[in-house]
Amino acid sequence: MKKLAAIAAAAAVLGLGSNAMAAQYELKIQAAQGSSSIYTQVLERLGDRIEKLSQGQIAVEILPEGAVVKAGGILDAVNKGLVNGGQAWTHYWSGKHPAGVLFAAPTAGLGMGLDQDSVMAWILEGEGGKLLDEYYQQILKMDVKPYLAMPMGPEPFGWFKQSYKTLDEIRKVKFRSPPGVPALSFQELGMKTVAMPGPDIIPAAQRGVIDAAEWISPADDAILGFQEIWKHFYLQGLHQVISIADIIINKTWYDSLPQHLQYVIDESMKACVTDMKFYNVSANSMALKKLVQEQGVIIEETPTDYVAAYMAAAKKVNDRFAKDPFYAKVYKSLQDWAHLTVPYQKRCNGIYYNMGQAAMDAGVITDYQK
Repeated sequence: MKKLAAIAAAAAVLGLGSNAMAAQYELKIQAAQGSSSIYTQVLERLGDRIEKLSQGQIAVEILPEGAVVKAGGILDAVNKGLVNGGQAWTHYWSGKHPAGVLFAAPTAGLGMGLDQDSVMAWILEGEGGKLLDEYYQQILKMDVKPYLAMPMGPEPFGWFKQSYKTLDEIRKVKFRSPPGVPALSFQELGMKTVAMPGPDIIPAAQRGVIDAAEWISPADDAILGFQEIWKHFYLQGLHQVISIADIIINKTWYDSLPQHLQYVIDESMKACVTDMKFYNVSANSMALKKLVQEQGVIIEETPTDYVAAYMAAAKKVNDRFAKDPFYAKVYKSLQDWAHLTVPYQKRCNGIYYNMGQAAMDAGVITDYQK
């Protein structure tokens, strides 16, 4: 993707001509998913941005999952310099320390109503960014510089073989869930959960190992073919109502860059937040419409009794993990941020739902499911 010819082309676009500097640094970022994922597509945009803003001094190559290591090996690979960049989610490293889930996916908004924009504000405007550095560099002892840069929640509850009206009905389902706090919260509700990588979900469903599953989003789920197995799609999920992928850079490599190139990377990561957020709206809206109109998928409403029950379950699980000092430190910081932001965000965000419902009720907007 990003070879010297591409760098020369970028230089021409920027009007730099033959005097443009050849690439002095190479950044290879391995993704935690395949090349067709919308996450990987946004990473490609990030690579283009870094190349152009660095005036060709940094050449960027985006690698799909498995190109160098499997998704679970990305952190160690970046730490050792096998690749100098990686993309995943901090909860992937919860086995190394459970506080990872609090950055990428604080389950059910901590059971306190915390939303994704508020978590991004905590990272960029509160003390979240400092705590993220501490998590990677001091707690995990990894030679990486982290950026929480790819907000993609809320993720759907998941795909089911039928409609469910109550929590008691859902409890009977054997469900593919992410590991860690989300799975433990489901189990707290009395659900049976199974953890497995995305590519294994459809074969497991075909063998009857699971009855239902969640993955990422309408666009990414459709790529794996969830709609061929299940037709009932619950969009309103809580287990990863906040889902923010991070990008990590080998810190020794980053520290070797001139200050102006460090700034290019820092600001490009901030731009990636916006890019991910709005591409997510566009891609998933188009995918959901196609799923409903062309492939017979039914959008279901998540049972109301599930919401409060899952929030309470998530809070119980988080409270158990808070026995660890660093987990407690991050948890307290997020709780304080929730107390600050939830009263404001709840009132502001509520109007969007009310407007959308009013527009569909009045026939101003056509609900493509009807």
